Amino acid sequence: MNFVNPWLSLMSFVYFIVAGFVSFTLSKRIVEMYLEKAETKFLKSLEPIIGSITFCGSFGISLIILYNILT
Repeated sequence: MNFVNPWLSLMSFVYFIVAGFVSFTLSKRIVEMYLEKAETKFLKSLEPIIGSITFCGSFGISLIILYNILT
């Protein structure tokens, strides 16, 4: 039976936390820049969509990087 290295599991958990924090701060900065450049009320109403796409995209890319590191 194969067992996972406990240090690898611990560092993966830390990686999830760090990746989530980095994704959140990146999303927040991109939304702030977007709101500065958006001029109409309709474009400003797209703020939640821009933030969600940015967060999901950056967190997804970090998970792909973790997958490639572990395999």
